[in-house]
Amino acid sequence: MEHVIILGGGIAGTTAAEDIRKGNASVEITIIEQEHHPLYSRVLLPHYVKGKIPREKVFMKTWEWYAAQRIEIMAGVRVDAIDIQNRFVTTSEGRELPFDVLILAGGGELNVIGGEPRGTSYLRGIDDADELIGLLKETGMRHADDRRGVVYGGGFIALEYMNIFHHFGVSCDVVMRGSGFWSSVLSAHSQSVLARKAVDGGIVLHTNEPEPTILGDREVTGVRLASGAEIPCSILGIGIGMHPDRSFYRDCDIEINHGIVANEYLETPHPSVYAIGDGAEFLDGNVGRRVVYGNWMNAQSQGRAVAKTILGDRQPFALVSSYATQLLGMHIVFIGDVDRVAAHEIKQGTATETASVEEFYRNGTIVGAILIGDISSRATITARIASNSKTV
Repeated sequence: MEHVIILGGGIAGTTAAEDIRKGNASVEITIIEQEHHPLYSRVLLPHYVKGKIPREKVFMKTWEWYAAQRIEIMAGVRVDAIDIQNRFVTTSEGRELPFDVLILAGGGELNVIGGEPRGTSYLRGIDDADELIGLLKETGMRHADDRRGVVYGGGFIALEYMNIFHHFGVSCDVVMRGSGFWSSVLSAHSQSVLARKAVDGGIVLHTNEPEPTILGDREVTGVRLASGAEIPCSILGIGIGMHPDRSFYRDCDIEINHGIVANEYLETPHPSVYAIGDGAEFLDGNVGRRVVYGNWMNAQSQGRAVAKTILGDRQPFALVSSYATQLLGMHIVFIGDVDRVAAHEIKQGTATETASVEEFYRNGTIVGAILIGDISSRATITARIASNSKTV
């Protein structure tokens, strides 16, 4: 092994690079990253936007760190092609870089809607956070009746926008394609618990709405719903999920379904080509099927696991993935595999006006859970899922 190339400089790719360097002092390591920044925490972006931490605290690495570790980072560079057979990648700079090991850690592509006049926000990364802070400062100078925001979406990023708007006293309307928050995942009861919390916090919900039309040419002035109703706003926060870059990977002869297909060792069918992080669809021995988990803990752990495999300690990746967030102070935790279609049975546990617990089973075995309001059973459920672990 002479040269490891890592596509993606987020937490998965950088963790893999760091751990490989710890175990091998001589191998060449190159990270190719489209952004122009060293590693930073996407988890901390909402805290930065709210002013709870300074900008420098968001960053986890410095340029000097990469140099000290002898890890080449090609920032602001895109990979245009991967030649699996001849084992090299072609970059947007026109360079052809050979590899002995290739780690695909690029994550997914953000879902977007047409037109992006100023005031349209996606919170993709720290540059978007900087822009959102500027928009919020401008909004804060307006009359109270004019401080209005709209959120399009009902998932993790949409909730962050709601929390941010609420923090700054910006009135908020939320437009969702489905019947409520995470409508393809949550039960009607769980959706109602979150809806009640949002409405009690002054948020106006618009459900079962097609994609709204953005109003305004150079700057957002509002959105128009399919009914013709118009909602004025100066900031439109969009959080409608991500998707894998299917055409690019298929053109490179890499199998892709909901993500890049990998086995329980995070290996693709191609020798010494691995997939980790938000873009990997790997075989999870805890739940007995291939899954995609788009969260920080999973990405970091997969970076460590693939480094061990590359260094000779080949073990199946075993982690009960979980992700925690909140809506106006109400705690929400997703644990393991919570795909309603893949579940054989979903059991409703706690069911009150302020809490909901759903457990997901397949073949009589618990594989996932969603906790809202009451998260006291998080550790117990995680341990139950972990007890399923096996090589599949």
